[in-house]
Amino acid sequence: MEPRKKAQDVFNETNFIFNQKTTFEKAFPEIDKISVEVNESGKGVYRGYGLSDYGKHNIGEFINCNNPKCYNGGFNIGDIIRGLYFNKKTEAAGNAYCQGKEGTPKGRRTYGDCENDFNYSIKIEYKSPEINDDLDIK
Repeated sequence: MEPRKKAQDVFNETNFIFNQKTTFEKAFPEIDKISVEVNESGKGVYRGYGLSDYGKHNIGEFINCNNPKCYNGGFNIGDIIRGLYFNKKTEAAGNAYCQGKEGTPKGRRTYGDCENDFNYSIKIEYKSPEINDDLDIK
């Protein structure tokens, strides 16, 4: 049986008309370090295995859901990070619910919303502003 596609899989296969996908470094050039901790609870999460850590090199637009019956499951962490970045905030914590639906492997029939939820904590360190020593101040 083929595993159900999760939110990041669907995102990776989508071609956007007005936007392009890019790397984390290009999207957030002023971020030096980022730490994202996510604790998922619900179906498919085994005792002690719901906690995941992400950084600059392994964070995606979505955090995937572990419910094996969930299609397009997960939540959009990218929107949260963009909100922090554009407001120059350094921390956020909250709760998000899975956007997926339980159903058949390809998502043709759905049986209801996935009930998994995620607690997340984000910490950002920004790069120090560069000082231009070439300025000739008189």
